[in-house]
Amino acid sequence: MKMRAGLAVAAGLVLVSGCGASGLETGAGTVEKKTAEAFLTTAESAWHRQVDDESNKNLSAEARCYFVTGADGNKSLGTVACGPLRRLGSAERQVWDVARIETTGGDKPGLELPEDEPWKISQVRPDSSELWRPDDKKAADDADVLAAPPAPAAPAGLTQVSDQSQTFDLKPAGDKLVVPDGTLTLKGIATPETIGSGAEVRAPASGEKFIAAVFGTAPTMDPLTGRELVDPASGDAKAVATKWTVTVGGQQRPVDILPDAAGSAVVPERTLIASVPKDATEVLLTATNGPVVQTLSLTTGKRTSTTAAAFYRTGTMATLNKSVPTKSITLGYSFRSKFSYSLGRAALMPWDPAAGWAPDGQTWIRVELKSSLEYTFLQYDKSWADPMLTATADGTSVGKSAGVNSPEADIIAIAVPAGAKSVQLKAQPRLNFTSNSFSPHNSPKSGTAVYPTLTATATFG
Repeated sequence: MKMRAGLAVAAGLVLVSGCGASGLETGAGTVEKKTAEAFLTTAESAWHRQVDDESNKNLSAEARCYFVTGADGNKSLGTVACGPLRRLGSAERQVWDVARIETTGGDKPGLELPEDEPWKISQVRPDSSELWRPDDKKAADDADVLAAPPAPAAPAGLTQVSDQSQTFDLKPAGDKLVVPDGTLTLKGIATPETIGSGAEVRAPASGEKFIAAVFGTAPTMDPLTGRELVDPASGDAKAVATKWTVTVGGQQRPVDILPDAAGSAVVPERTLIASVPKDATEVLLTATNGPVVQTLSLTTGKRTSTTAAAFYRTGTMATLNKSVPTKSITLGYSFRSKFSYSLGRAALMPWDPAAGWAPDGQTWIRVELKSSLEYTFLQYDKSWADPMLTATADGTSVGKSAGVNSPEADIIAIAVPAGAKSVQLKAQPRLNFTSNSFSPHNSPKSGTAVYPTLTATATFG
């Protein structure tokens, strides 16, 4: 804050006899009492012109300007302090605006504020100092602990997500919401009286309260490939962006929970703040991805939905490690082939990059497949019989998979009941072949090569 330059009061303007030691003692001599009074009155008027129009402050009704002196009374420490005035965001005791003063020369010294030198606002009174005025008016005993001004109200219905850290009295919470394009993990929830800090502190709008949730985000990983389940750059038609909303009663408030795809997918800490009616008993964070809706309570910190259950189960990975060594098959004079394959790991997941969400009440068992085929491809066209892999879940046969179910797939997905514990897998590779038009003398013209069957059991928690 800057005051108008050139504020000065010379001793010659006010003639006082007999003031002597009753004035302000400075290094250049004693400034007579009335000269000091005149300077202080002028400085105070200039200070008020600066601060009276400030918003978000608590200006004491007894605010005035003082000379800052030593503990012995009226020996100047070279500054003037005006207040008490506590601004929004200032700490306790930071209630004084302080300016340096200089004495003018002459037989009877005067006082002035250095030209174009800004005041130091919201300062703490120096230790071992006194506030002195020529009229002997004293600062109140509690002047240094002037109360903070009330925080201004935030907009009604405020709902925002920020990466800026705030200090809350958090109730620990660790539940998650997992969707294909990201995972939210709660760290804690709170109902703070105010949000923000410093001059940006805000109170709830009238009739509302704040709900705060601190959380981190990370990509949802594919346990079979070790890569992100959804590649933002892939353009996969099955990868629908999740819509996030804060649900208060019947109101849906959109929020951006996951970071921008152009930035880092891992954000250790984000903060969601919602201003909701004081009588709201439940506030939900809702994640909608395609047909699947999931919810998390911002009042309890608990997941309240039961959809996409396999994302939250433990023991959803199984190691199969079953393989068939290379099998050679020759049919007739022309068709020759060599084929081997193996089943690696199996995972239960409610969403598959190729198939999307599993049907209601079901989840995908996704099975790793590796294979190698050599055959007389110059003479024959081929196609694998579908399905190659079938499943029986807890003793009940299930339907065939969605997508490719042949050795040409790296991962085969089959829908099984969401609560499946034991899944028996049976692989029966069958290669159908037909002579192409370039090889009229092939023998046989067509046929099916049947390779060894492989069985495996995946057991889940």
